[in-house]
Amino acid sequence: MSWILGFTGPSLSPSLRERLAALHGDPLHRVEGPRHYLATGGLPETSRAGLLPDTPTGTWAVVGLGIQRHDDHCTFLNAEAWRARLALPTPDFSDLDGHFAVLRWHGGRLEGFTDSLGGRTLYLTTLPEGTALSTRLDWLAALRGGISIDFEAFGTHWLTFNQLSTASLAHDVQRLGPGGYVCCTGQRSDLSERPWMPEIAETDHDGHAFAQTLSALVRPRMDEGRALTLGLSGGLDSRLLLALRLRDRPVQTHIFGPPDHPDVQVARRIAAHENLPQYHLYAPVPNADTCLALLRAQVAQTQAVSAASSVLGLRYYPDLHKQGLALIDGGLGEAARRQFMNRLLRRGRGALRTGDPAAILPYLRVPRADVFDAETVATMENGARQQLALLWQRLPAPATLGAENFVDVLGVQTRLPNFFGFEQNRLDGVIQNYMPFAQPSVLKAVFRIPLSLRRNGRLFRRLIRRQRASLARYPLVKGSLPYPFFFPTLPAYGWTTFKAHVGQRYTNPTRVDFLETLKPFALDTVHSEPVRTYLAYDHTRLVRLVESYYNGQPALAAPVDWWLAFEMWRRVLSGTDRL
Repeated sequence: MSWILGFTGPSLSPSLRERLAALHGDPLHRVEGPRHYLATGGLPETSRAGLLPDTPTGTWAVVGLGIQRHDDHCTFLNAEAWRARLALPTPDFSDLDGHFAVLRWHGGRLEGFTDSLGGRTLYLTTLPEGTALSTRLDWLAALRGGISIDFEAFGTHWLTFNQLSTASLAHDVQRLGPGGYVCCTGQRSDLSERPWMPEIAETDHDGHAFAQTLSALVRPRMDEGRALTLGLSGGLDSRLLLALRLRDRPVQTHIFGPPDHPDVQVARRIAAHENLPQYHLYAPVPNADTCLALLRAQVAQTQAVSAASSVLGLRYYPDLHKQGLALIDGGLGEAARRQFMNRLLRRGRGALRTGDPAAILPYLRVPRADVFDAETVATMENGARQQLALLWQRLPAPATLGAENFVDVLGVQTRLPNFFGFEQNRLDGVIQNYMPFAQPSVLKAVFRIPLSLRRNGRLFRRLIRRQRASLARYPLVKGSLPYPFFFPTLPAYGWTTFKAHVGQRYTNPTRVDFLETLKPFALDTVHSEPVRTYLAYDHTRLVRLVESYYNGQPALAAPVDWWLAFEMWRRVLSGTDRL
């Protein structure tokens, strides 16, 4: 993992120093003083640190990637470039792409900074001795002897597609969101955030500026001995990245999953016909102990943002790193295809217009696992309504931006820090990586494209045909079902819905195999004392869910999968996990 851990207070006692050092292994960089501690570690490619010039004690640490875009390529900030920026009294990151969190000890104070989109975050908590900050929420939980989940903040995290605020999901911990700054002096901490907001002006009438910006970001100048690999699937987003890259140079590709999965089949067909090197990584479900160790490591860093079985699809990245590869993928491409919150846009326009949180919430709900008692559900729903109300107060009105632009801005501001950002925290520890679509310069260009081009992936198809026409010959995949490349959104939805209705949907066995492997653990855990006495659970309903699934009701696989992720995460935070 690539991580930062810092502390400042009236003094740094030997016992606290030992507690801080015990949280991490050998650091890449560590500086201690009478009143502060600052350490970072992990992959050298995603961890930078050093001393500030012209100060006897000043030091800094960065995790993630700072990306400088040029006309036809991009570069990653090295230690010297970071040092020059952080030597300034007020560092400016406004010209940077990338995802990063920064700590700086300077002038007797500990300062933290985060990138403008919230691709990485910092957590801070107050201890009796002072203030601790880290990219690892679980480490702060350990320093406090365990922390509990704030179910008001957790409401949208569990009830909707992702959290709708950047509040901490745990009590007694604060979180630094997009464009964040925190200054810690002694036991006082002052936080501020500046959420990213685009200028909406339809000036890029043919998408040329957008394509030029995105093209530079698929052409990074790599360090010697390291090459780029593109995560290829059956989707439109990775297809466009491939087309832009192949315009003038080749690229390594990779794909994960069972060989008969439609995404894998389409990606392999593209690689074969276009003469592209490709890694296909797939392995059977490992034993229960390995699955549980993978799960614990993931939820500790991602806050249970995905179901438990998703760990199996994320275990291959270290293999790519060992091959000397850095990766890009098509994450957040939906922002440029006008695909955020269409259920709210199409069915809930009245609620969208009025901003009534109670009316909006049903259009954003996503089912996970109905395992909490009535009081906890009421707390989560109340928290969700509060988050929605605050969003509608902070953002320009839908009538001002236009409904479609409004939901796209809302999607970027909430999806990136609260889904991709949580995953980024883990990925930076195993491989150098970034998402070209999730960059400020690209998103700035997105909101200059006319809506008529953004809708239905129209611009993406046009650019693919223009840059690499042969890529339009291969089908796309939606929901594990292929459909013709030229189908826009509604025909594609109708086609795949019909195919699913007649039984042609692909069934991935991975989740079922994973849950079967963890059957003894799941059944033991659901009857264990920590679960029986956890007040937020409706234990009767939870037992019924888990036992019914293992007694032959396969439709319950998804909620059991989500419950396992949540249960492991809450155990990590509370300090009760015993793996």
